[in-house]
Amino acid sequence: MENCYTHKHEIIKEKLNNSSDYKTAVEDMSNMFSLLGEETRMKILLALMEGELCVYHICEITGGKQSAISQHLRKLKDNHIIKSRKEANQVLYSINDEHIVKIIDMALEHRNCRD
Repeated sequence: MENCYTHKHEIIKEKLNNSSDYKTAVEDMSNMFSLLGEETRMKILLALMEGELCVYHICEITGGKQSAISQHLRKLKDNHIIKSRKEANQVLYSINDEHIVKIIDMALEHRNCRD
């Protein structure tokens, strides 16, 4: 059954399935949301939104074990969401991408707007 939306649907279908730019964007966004969707990583990011932290303090704040937290930090760093710098004998972590802060802030705002 063809209606006035069929043409629009075909255009959208073509973009999503045959455009390499759209395919890459979908993969990248899915990966980012997957990274953000894990509870411990979200706790880490919320903590880092308050400022730089070392692994020890991240473990204390999140209640995680150092080995697990280190793996989460590596995933976040490998995906350029956080960055690190060495100071004396400590590695300090911080948010690398302010867009992530905006996404988290928007998610918190959205959560508070639910009826």
